[in-house]
Amino acid sequence: MIRSDSVNGVVRRGHLGRIARFRAKWRGKRDGERGVPRIPVRYFEGRRGAPPELFEPPHPDELPLPAYVMEVRTTARRAMEQMRSSMIGQEHALISKLRAESVRVVTQYDVREDPRPAALARYGQWVGQWRTTVDRCRSHAQAVADQANQQLACYWDAVRATHPQFIRLAGRPPGDWLPGRVELDPSWCRPDVWLLADDEGAGTATSRALQILERQNTHRVDGRSTR
Repeated sequence: MIRSDSVNGVVRRGHLGRIARFRAKWRGKRDGERGVPRIPVRYFEGRRGAPPELFEPPHPDELPLPAYVMEVRTTARRAMEQMRSSMIGQEHALISKLRAESVRVVTQYDVREDPRPAALARYGQWVGQWRTTVDRCRSHAQAVADQANQQLACYWDAVRATHPQFIRLAGRPPGDWLPGRVELDPSWCRPDVWLLADDEGAGTATSRALQILERQNTHRVDGRSTR
């Protein structure tokens, strides 16, 4: 299991170091002076005589991503994928236990139609353990994404300061303007998907057992709210 102290260490290292910050700014300055990336022509069409304040920053999705941005994104994604693979490998015993217990839960509730709340509660504890483990690993992954985005922010600051086309634009782009932003895969917020041997909608025993558990938890909450 991933320890909380190791997670805290990653979070503390989430800030960008001086060397990485310098490198990002240097690359941004070099690319900016070379006119990289090119801003789409339509942002300037028919505006030659217009004052600079009429020029709006291009949408992040409409800019071709420079090599440096792709490098940062690829490195971050590889690191996050390695974290996920390592976690799944470390928790192989728990995953195997959950899948085996899923078969028993489905058999008891769907086939025999003989609910066993105590067994389901034990199953729920294991599911909770799995989700907690993923939450801890997600802290690692988010720290990687945050650091990568700091690199990109430094890079784009330098690009805007030296790029001949960006200089013509009015003011600074919005605060959330960051082409190539690194984000966690949506599955990080849906860790139960990783428990499924097949596709989520394939109707595996694990997916069905999770549905039974969720239904039981919902009924328990509804019962408390009506008291």
